[in-house]
Amino acid sequence: MTRLALILTLAVSTTAHAEIPAWAGYWAADPAWCANAAQVGEVTPAPIYLADTELLGYENTCDIISADAVGPAGAWVLSLSCFAEGDSYDEEQLILLSPDQRTLSMWDGASLIHFQRCQ
Repeated sequence: MTRLALILTLAVSTTAHAEIPAWAGYWAADPAWCANAAQVGEVTPAPIYLADTELLGYENTCDIISADAVGPAGAWVLSLSCFAEGDSYDEEQLILLSPDQRTLSMWDGASLIHFQRCQ
C-alpha cells in the first residue's frame, strides 16, 4: 500500500468513526417525560434531545455550531444557532455533565436546570 493510500484510509476511518459526545442523548427534567422520547418536538411534556450537531426541544431546534470544553472535566459551552416559533437567534449554552453521566445541567442565565438521562 502506498503512503498516500494509507493516509487516505486513515482519514476516512477517522471521519467515519467520529466520537459521539458524552452528553449526547435524551434528557428529561422529569423522568416520566422519557416515555415521549420518540416524539421530541411534537408533544409536551417530552425530553430534549442532544446530538453532536443539534439540540431539539419543544418548539425549538438548534444547530450546534461548536462545543468547547471549559473548566473542569464535564463542562462545555455550546455555540448554538436556533429557530423557535418563527424566530432565529444565536446563543451560547453552558452544559455540565455529572461524572456518572446520568445528570446534565444547563445554565439558563439565572440558575441551573437539571435533566436526567433517559434510558
